[in-house]
Order: sequence, then structure tokens, then C-alpha cells
Amino acid sequence: MVTRAIRPARPADAGRLAAIDAEVSFSPWSERQFAIVCSSTSGYRETALVVDEDDTLHGFVVLSQVLDEGAIHNIAVPRAQQRRGLGGLLLESAVTKLQAAGARLCLLEVRRSNKAARRLYESNGFGLDGIRKNYYPTRDGREDALLMSRAL
Repeated sequence: MVTRAIRPARPADAGRLAAIDAEVSFSPWSERQFAIVCSSTSGYRETALVVDEDDTLHGFVVLSQVLDEGAIHNIAVPRAQQRRGLGGLLLESAVTKLQAAGARLCLLEVRRSNKAARRLYESNGFGLDGIRKNYYPTRDGREDALLMSRAL
């Protein structure tokens, strides 16, 4: 039987989170960036949650909150673990955490080409607010970011 839990990221998780992000992202975060958000004493407003199955990390979400506005900065699940509902579980956990802390709105951005993520966000009540032209780097140039939000 698999034991699955969502928990706050710990400093020791930074290397694994960077490895997951490097596997699935064109412009991944560094281990140092993850170390900052995994540290409860960092002073930053960003935090990370991880999905832990039998002591193996299978994904993460990085989020922040300023006053009553939350933001999701990054969600990643290794390719071998995708299509198991882990991204949805991480998104739901982030939204629940933000709501519990008093956020009334959640913002995020997503690559225009990331159809799987767009479907996940739309199915969880996020709507399109606008477009940030040429925001993300690609192998061949730049790609638009779709700006999305959801009332909490």
C-alpha cells in the first residue's frame, strides 16, 4: 500500500526539487532557489509543498501570498509520475493553504503551449485574465504566458 502525503518542503528536499524541475522545465530553477523556498527561516514569502509517497518526492508546488492575494509560481511532477493526479493534488493543496491563510484570489501564469497544465487550471476554476507576450524562453525564441486567476 502506497502512503501519500502533502507536506511542507524541507531544506533537504531542495536537490530533489531541482532535479524534478530540470527534468520537466525548459528553464528550471536552481537548487539554491529551491533551498531558499524550502527554508522556513528564509524571510521570503514563497513556500513549497511536496507530494511524498513512501519517502520519495513525486512533485512540488511553489506558492506565495501577499495580503489577500496568493500566487502559484511553479508546479512540477516527474514525467514517470504524470497522469496520476499528483498535479491536481498539489494545486488543490496550494489553494487550500492560501484560503486558510486568508487569500481571496489566486494568480498564476502558464506557457501557452502547456495544454495539460492549462486543462488542469481551467478544470480547477482558473480563468484567463490576459497574455504576457514573449515572456518565456524557448529553444527557438520566446513564448507567451497566459495569465490566469481564480477567486478563493
